[in-house]
Amino acid sequence: MEHKIPRVGPLGLLAGVAGEVAATSRAAWSAGPGRTEPPRPDAASSESLRPDAARSALRPDAAAAGPAGPDTAGERGGDLDVVVIGAGVAGLSAARVLADAGKNVIVVEARDRIGGRLWTHPDAMSIPIELGAQFIHGRNASTWELVRRQGLGTHTHSHTLSRTHVGGPWKKKTLKFPYNFQVLGGYRQILAPLAENLSIQLDTVVRRVEHSPGHVVVHAEQEGRPVTFRARAAVVALPVAVLDADAVEFSPPLPQEKTDAFKAVPHVAISKVLMEFDRPVFPEDADHVVEAGRQLWLMNAAMGNPDHSGRIILAGAEEAEAERLLAMPAEQRHREYLEVIRCVAGDPGLTPVKVMEHEWAKDPFARAAFTHSWKVTGVRRIYRPVGDTLFWAGVVTDQVDFSHDSGKQAAAHLLSRLGRIPTG
Repeated sequence: MEHKIPRVGPLGLLAGVAGEVAATSRAAWSAGPGRTEPPRPDAASSESLRPDAARSALRPDAAAAGPAGPDTAGERGGDLDVVVIGAGVAGLSAARVLADAGKNVIVVEARDRIGGRLWTHPDAMSIPIELGAQFIHGRNASTWELVRRQGLGTHTHSHTLSRTHVGGPWKKKTLKFPYNFQVLGGYRQILAPLAENLSIQLDTVVRRVEHSPGHVVVHAEQEGRPVTFRARAAVVALPVAVLDADAVEFSPPLPQEKTDAFKAVPHVAISKVLMEFDRPVFPEDADHVVEAGRQLWLMNAAMGNPDHSGRIILAGAEEAEAERLLAMPAEQRHREYLEVIRCVAGDPGLTPVKVMEHEWAKDPFARAAFTHSWKVTGVRRIYRPVGDTLFWAGVVTDQVDFSHDSGKQAAAHLLSRLGRIPTG
């Protein structure tokens, strides 16, 4: 079975404004008031989120996750059909299909939450915010089935505002074909039907995978204690940057063509900072604000939340501009973003009450924000099973729906082969 990845434009985690928005006025931004050094953001608000702060809110329900206590760590799963490594959208989608087909499946996840780079933090700000994936892309994305199943509301990002000079009138543009849709109340809600009743082991860092036809042994550390899982096959649903870094050892080693394909995948730098203010700083009916002088994204991150619209601003950059910003200390980076917001808003005294970001390139379980899947040349080599025992999901997908599709494809491929895998 061929593993297909749609060939589309760069829509990744931040999902820049659609093509017609990119054509919106790029006239030079007139000089604003003199540069004002902003007060230092509150350190407790701007630091990277600690796992212990988010743990209880972001863990799946106990019944679904089935976290093991210390007394059960050790040898596990002698009768397992499949171990799924990674509880991002791809891994959960694969596990869902396999479990629904009656297979005995366990999911192991290094983090203390499910979702991978889909990370809604429920209480870091006044409303849930997205530290990773932001949008459903397009009206035909497969993830709409999860939205409808949960009865979730969405907001269509269709309006952009721009100015040609500080304090000048806002010019509004409405997209003819809106492409980005935000899940109200948090993107993480789509994970519930994927994770329902699955056995998911959190805080379980995979170190080594031993594999032979019909037999996989996964060695991991669960909350600092060694644990082993045995199964007939495995689905590896880890980001390519983690695999390329040899964070997981495979024995015997993976085929050279596969590891070469990992190394050939380009990584995309992303900088994404959210700032909350005590009042609206952008017009409340604007989804995006075009800042004419810089390669930055400015977005009203609270659209669909009337009490907060215009108060929570997402500022982001990609590729070269993101690399420049990420090379700075976090506080300096936040100051630069704030200066842009102040200039666009025409208010040199703006000061955020909260600043949040997560640097995915420094996250040991991601090691990169995302990849442009349409630039990946070795897709077939990446997804080719190893010995009909190791299957691959996600890895290089750069949209949530692509990951969802990839997980289902990997599970279908595994199911078609499972009957042929020896049990010894």
